[in-house]
Amino acid sequence: FFFKQKTAYEIRNCDWSSDVCSSDLASRLAIPTALPIMALALVVNLLHNGLHRVSHAQVETLHTTSLALLLFYAGLNTDLERIRGRLRLALALPTIGSVLTVLLLGLLLWALAHAGLPWLPRGGLAAPLPLGVALLAATCLLATDDSANAEVAQRWRGQFPKNVQPVLAFEAALGSATAIMGFGVVATVFLAFQHGGTGDFHFGALQAVPSSVLQLLSHLLAGLAAGLIVGVLANRLIRLLVHHSEQLLILAISVAFVAYAMGNILGGGGLISVYTAGLVLANRPQPNAHFGHAGLRQGLLPFNITAEFTMLLLLGLLVHPLVMLQMLPLGLALGLLLELLVRPLVVLLLGGAPRGQRTERLLICAGGLRGAVPLALSLALIEQVPRLRGVHPLVASDLAIQMEALVAVAVITSLVLKGVLLPRLLGRWLRSEPPVA
Repeated sequence: FFFKQKTAYEIRNCDWSSDVCSSDLASRLAIPTALPIMALALVVNLLHNGLHRVSHAQVETLHTTSLALLLFYAGLNTDLERIRGRLRLALALPTIGSVLTVLLLGLLLWALAHAGLPWLPRGGLAAPLPLGVALLAATCLLATDDSANAEVAQRWRGQFPKNVQPVLAFEAALGSATAIMGFGVVATVFLAFQHGGTGDFHFGALQAVPSSVLQLLSHLLAGLAAGLIVGVLANRLIRLLVHHSEQLLILAISVAFVAYAMGNILGGGGLISVYTAGLVLANRPQPNAHFGHAGLRQGLLPFNITAEFTMLLLLGLLVHPLVMLQMLPLGLALGLLLELLVRPLVVLLLGGAPRGQRTERLLICAGGLRGAVPLALSLALIEQVPRLRGVHPLVASDLAIQMEALVAVAVITSLVLKGVLLPRLLGRWLRSEPPVA
């Protein structure tokens, strides 16, 4: 798999402030680890021509398990104390910023698909793109990857302002949960309308909106309540259940799965519950720090890396390489618009860093690499796109496959642009600045 397996000693002695142990190859090439993983999966998919192809239904359980572990780890990594100086911005980016990003990016994608490219009508799509589908695809691209952000930050070492990485880490952690909720909101709103002809509006659809929104809110509240209960109980039971560091891994996985099950039992908010439980544990420290959230995070790190790699490999095996090639122009344009226009504009609208700190403002605009979670959400497009308003049944399947490929191309564009090109350009800027204290 291109990566040397790390020994237990190396894993224990990784730099936990970066929340990731970069693979040897990615470190040597100074690129995000996600890129060679994605490349491997796509090569295997293409060369074997379906030999390793799996269906979306077959990977649903593995995909859900991986996403639950990622969200629990994200919660454990959300230390509110680290962002006290930038709390307003850190909270605004994955909340208000997410809403602005979905609206701006969705509208840009919808307009670009309708206008088409000079040599490619409709951007190569199988049918005209409904607004609901454009917004749903934009929602998939909300979540950022803290592992990729940390890998980039490591290259700048002491030149990286101390307030930037905690803000980006908090955005990545909370943004994952926000993206999942946002996906549900968009799907709920556009599923509430009945299919009809041009200008046809069904009053019954309007009556269905409140019940759908209430159901979504019940999922959110159930997830928050379940996560709070499990997090508080786990925090109290750690000192009773754990006597050796080797037991932390089993405890971490058990707490994550109990939180997921409890959220589903109370109303279907399993993934929100998992993140909330991790958040509670991270901000209620234990007297013995080694058996607290830091120990849980350290024990869970190998599984977190495995979960990320699993989702990257799964998407590479599920997506159609030829469809990705077809979606390359539109996906490239979407990725560039997201990273070079929408992201800086959203940060500017939210205030960004203080005016006197140009480097911090620039790095927050340049932060936010996309990774495993957007790819995980893109798997749900296969099921949801055919059910949205304005999607014709005859082209629904083709459009859903194209949207999945479009998200993959946009994610790869983000990783190349912000994980490979911009660090080299910004490195010159940072070297010209005085070292950060």
